[in-house]
Amino acid sequence: MNGFFEAMRAKGFSNCTTASVRKLTCPDCGFQFSLVYARAVACQGCSEACRGCPKVRCARCDNEFFLDRSPDVEDKIQERTLADHICRIVNDHHESKGIGIANR
Repeated sequence: MNGFFEAMRAKGFSNCTTASVRKLTCPDCGFQFSLVYARAVACQGCSEACRGCPKVRCARCDNEFFLDRSPDVEDKIQERTLADHICRIVNDHHESKGIGIANR
């Protein structure tokens, strides 16, 4: 189920990078998705998605829950580290498209 996650870990990717592609399961509808997918689809228009948001939103039912439900997050520090990591990815993507925070 998490083959991509395991392949990335075997290649030496950081824990935050591998955690961002590991499948999460929505506690309401059971939909499985990654944090990267959620940020790209469900959180796309939300300004908090690139400001350290500690939550993830299900793209199917729109339920929002905290990152501490991830199997890679054991405490608030890890939750914050993962949130900051995915925010850097979103910000880097926006910057590469010329739509940085200052331009919004």
